[in-house]
This record gives sequence, structure tokens and C-alpha cells, in this order.
Amino acid sequence: MNLSRKGKSHSPKFLDLEPKNISSDIGAGLTAAMVAIPDAVASATLAGVNPIFAFNATMVGMPVAGLFTGSQYMNCSLTSAMMLVMAGAVANAGDVEPVSLIVTLTILVGLFQLLLGLLKLGRVTRFISNAVMTGFFTGIAVTIILSQLSALTGYESTAGSNVFQTIDLLRHLGQIQWPSLIIGLATIALIFLLARTRFRNFSLIVALLVVSAVVSLAGIDSVHLVGDTYSIAGALPGLALPNLALAPSLLLPAVAIGLIGLIQAAGVSQGVPNPDGAYADPSRDFTGQGIGNVVSGFFQGLPVGGSLAGTAVVVSAGARSRWANVFAGLIFILLVLLFGNLVELIAEPAIAGLLIVAGLETIKVDRVADVWDVGKGPRTIMAFTFAATLLLPVQWAVLFGVGLSFLVHIVRDSADVQLKQVIYQENGAFREQPAPEKLTGRAVTILHVWGNLFFSGAFALGEILPKVEDAPQAVVILRLRGRAQIGSTMVRVLERYAQQLQANGGKLILAGVGERVLEQLRKTETTDTIAEEDIFMATDTLGGATLEALAAAEKWLEEQKEGPAFKN
Repeated sequence: MNLSRKGKSHSPKFLDLEPKNISSDIGAGLTAAMVAIPDAVASATLAGVNPIFAFNATMVGMPVAGLFTGSQYMNCSLTSAMMLVMAGAVANAGDVEPVSLIVTLTILVGLFQLLLGLLKLGRVTRFISNAVMTGFFTGIAVTIILSQLSALTGYESTAGSNVFQTIDLLRHLGQIQWPSLIIGLATIALIFLLARTRFRNFSLIVALLVVSAVVSLAGIDSVHLVGDTYSIAGALPGLALPNLALAPSLLLPAVAIGLIGLIQAAGVSQGVPNPDGAYADPSRDFTGQGIGNVVSGFFQGLPVGGSLAGTAVVVSAGARSRWANVFAGLIFILLVLLFGNLVELIAEPAIAGLLIVAGLETIKVDRVADVWDVGKGPRTIMAFTFAATLLLPVQWAVLFGVGLSFLVHIVRDSADVQLKQVIYQENGAFREQPAPEKLTGRAVTILHVWGNLFFSGAFALGEILPKVEDAPQAVVILRLRGRAQIGSTMVRVLERYAQQLQANGGKLILAGVGERVLEQLRKTETTDTIAEEDIFMATDTLGGATLEALAAAEKWLEEQKEGPAFKN
């Protein structure tokens, strides 16, 4: 759903095609469609499949996703990171029919993304740390470059991973096929040259056409063409059904591809606001991509995802609404029907050059430098993720990165928890100071906790609360103002600390409690341990609940003076 500037949601208007935007959106769609042609061919090459499947995804998946994503400008197209996982799935498929594999895997990707969107889990992308993201996408970029060295040089290595194949290539430089290398390097040079001109949006397709035309006219037979490997027909995609028997073996790559698409889409939605200036709901973007991929799968298309580069092209070309991506898909259909069979004439080293350029542009040196400069911790995390992406299958590297991000989040939450003692002063103000290690008997101690109190944070709080030990009739007021809710771990910490205080004749009082927290305390029966009379609700006055709790605590201590515990 779209968000207004005040954060309110509005119902989607899929058919809200305003006449004033049509010409601009068609122009942007034309540019995006032309740029998508070399992207589709390169993506299919990277995935190791016939470019027809990439064409199908662009003809169907891109416009359908464009209708449903919350980010109106988001271009959902084929991305290199997703295609690398696809390549691994294809390589491990054995004798499985490519159509069945692609249809089943793309639909699984869509269902996974759709499920996360319907469950409103768009916020989970916020837990992926920048260090992990930087290491992963830098590793993906280097992997793309290394994977294309074989097609660039004409030397086929059987050394294993891309890293070992590169080492093997360096040991056999004498076996390089120079015509292939020259064609590939010429493509790279031409792309960079055109990128400095007003034709920069079309640099990829122009470079492919020019270099491939030179190969054809010069009759360089030693340079492989796309047609040497695949038969391309300019036709509309046909409907196909998934092979459910393949689903169990494809779940891991489906989750990996789905996560990559969602993470990339989050980068788009956070960086490109909608026409009204608001940023989209990431859960709605999850749903839109999911729908697009389910439909793409049924029409024999590869999975698509939020593309930073594709979105940048659409926006720079003057898009006014989501219809720019819809028009891009429709125009792409026309281009495929008219010129699809000409893709067979594209030189494979030229595609390798294009992918190498894409890999180089994916490496963000400034982001790497920022992570490096922050400190040893983020630097180590980035390095580990980078190494995992290079050495592990991409689907495992994705899960490694996500797991590492959550681990880092948990560790940081526990490290960020701070406990302060609050001192009430005669002028009515409160002053903070470090919390004591031990409690003082027959006295009131006011504590305020900073940081996240879910799971690891709650455990950390339990470890730094002042020790009760031999402090009789100690009263602790714990301020919880601003806590929308607490987790079950925090509930256990509160109950355990209250019982320790009660064992020594003291008590735990909670101040600044919100309605939701009180409801949780009641449902978990924590109020059997901490009486509701010792729970003071938050008020509109800052410190109001704390003052009420302090007065009640001091009154209670006065009442205990005649008790045996006090006299002893």
C-alpha cells in the first residue's frame, strides 16, 4: 500500500492511469524495455539457461509486479544475485527438464515472498546489517566477474569454483583465445565510453549490437554466438504447470532467491520515494514481487526482484507512475516478437563483457570504506560475509548472511542495554547515575533501563540488576515508560527479581507502564507475583508515575517499621 506523508495507508489504485502521465510513462517504458533486452540475455547467460526464459520473465513478471508493489517506481526485473542462485539450482538439477525446474522454482519464490508480504514481515529487512549487505553484494559482484572470465577468454577451466577456475586461468594464459578476449574487452570499453555520453541509458544494447555486428561482418568464426548454444524464437510465453515433485529439493534456493529479491527491493523502496513523497510499505513490496513471480513462473519465466539499476533507469527516463514498468513490459513483448530471433547473433564474449561491467558497477567502494572505517567489528563481519559469498554456494551464503545479521542484532541488543539509577532531587528534577551493584536495605532504589528488552536484552538486564543478597526490605522501582510491549523473557526476569526481593521482605514496583504491557502482565499472570497495586500506569506528565510510585514505596516502608523484620 502507498503511504501518505503522515504514514496513513491508502487503497491501491491499479488502474489509476492519468492521461497527463501517459506520454512520460510510455517514454520511460520504452527506455526500460530497450535496456531490458541486454539485461535479459546477460541474466540468462549467468543463470545458465535459454534467454527465452529471461524474455518470459520480463514480458510477464515485470509488468505484473509493477501493478502490485507499494513502490510505484520499483522496476522488478532480473538481477545478477538472483541469477547466481538460479545457476546453482540449474547446475545441481541433473536430468530435470529445464522448463519444469524454472516454472517450479519461480513459483516457489513467488509464494515465499507473497507469504512474507501477507504476514506483514516487511520490517525484517531492517535486521540485515549494512556490514553483511556490503560484504554479500561485494562478494556477488566479484563472483559475477570471475564467472565470466571463461567466456571472456575462451579458456574452459574444470577447476571447480570460480575462485579456483580463475587461478587455473592464470596458470594457462597461453591458452587464451585472443579473438574472444578482444571482443569482450572492446565491449567493456564501448560501454564505458557510451556511459559518458547522452546515450548512457542505451550503452549496453548499443555495445552488444555494434560488437556482435563486427563479429558477424568480419566472419570471426572462432567467437561463440548465443545461437551456437540456444535456439531463440520471438514468441509469446506459453502456460506451464509446476512439477510438485521437485518442490522439496528447490525450497532452499527458492528461499535464497526470494530473500535476495526482498533485500534488493528494500534498498529500492528506502531510496526512491513515491510520487507523493512518501516511502512505500515494504510488506506491500513483498506482496507485489510475490504475485509477479507466481505469474512469471506459470508463464515459464525466471524469478524477478526489485532492481536498483532498473529503477534508476525508469526514474531517470521520466517515469510518473507505476505504469512506466507496465508499459516497459508491453513494449518488451513487441520487441521480442519483432527482433527476438536476432539474439542468436549476439557474441558470447560481448555478454561476458557486459556482465563484468555490471559486476564492477555493483562494487561500491565508498560503502566498503565506510564499513571498514567504522571499526573492527563491522569490518570483520563484512569480511566473513564476503568470503562466504565467494567460497560457498550462493544460496548458503545468503542464509549465512541473514543468520549472521540476526546474530549481530542479538549481540548488539544485549550490549546496548544500560541500567541507571534515578535520583529525585529537591528541585523536583531527576538525575541519573550508574546503577549500584548491590541494593541498600530498607531504602527505595529507582532504576531506568535503556535499550531493547527483547530476548538477549532482557537476559542482559537480568545480569546487571542490583544484587538483592542480604538487603532487607529493599524496594526497587523499575521505570518502563515508552515500552509498547515486553517479551516472555522480560516477564521471567521481572518475576524472578520480584521473588528475590520478596524473599528478603522487599518488593518490586513498576512505573510508567503502558496499557499493552499491563495486559501482557495480566495474561502471563505476572500480577500474581507483582500486585497490580504496585504497577503504576504511565501518565501525560513525565515522571508522574515515578513520583506516585516513590510516594507509595516510602509509605510502605514507613508501615513496615513496626514489623519484626525491621526491628531485627
